[in-house]
Amino acid sequence: MSTKFTWKGYWQPTPTRLRKFGDALLGIFSIASVSSTITDHKNLAIVSLIIGIVGKVLSNFFAEEAPAPEDQTD
Repeated sequence: MSTKFTWKGYWQPTPTRLRKFGDALLGIFSIASVSSTITDHKNLAIVSLIIGIVGKVLSNFFAEEAPAPEDQTD
């Protein structure tokens, strides 16, 4: 099966690989945001958190494409 990016894909199940990638993206950028906040780089913290959240939300719009029905001509 192939994947597609559509607005209606938000309400369909996200493929496992993309869901894991989105979760990892959010986790990595959240850690980067916290470490940037600790080291007093506020702008970097905000930007990295926004990138992580947007990446996670965008991964939810991917859905598996349904296979085309086969012609059953007799």
